[in-house]
Amino acid sequence: MAVFRRPELEKDNPIAPQMYVGPRRRRALLREASLSPASRQRHMAETLQALTAAAERFVASVPPSKKLQEERSALLEAIIQAQQL
Repeated sequence: MAVFRRPELEKDNPIAPQMYVGPRRRRALLREASLSPASRQRHMAETLQALTAAAERFVASVPPSKKLQEERSALLEAIIQAQQL
């Protein structure tokens, strides 16, 4: 009896770095990806709002310091851009 090897399932295989995805999982991923664009945009907007609110709370809780001023201003700029979207 022959032993069938599946290289895609072997750990640390440089020839097949992608994880094996079976047909049922592939169909489920396709169904999930076929969601309407409107629902994806709404979900993205909700996620962006939650992320922006969390970033604002974080910036408000961190005391200003000279060492962190560059990172703080970059985060504030990202918050402003996210709010504009």
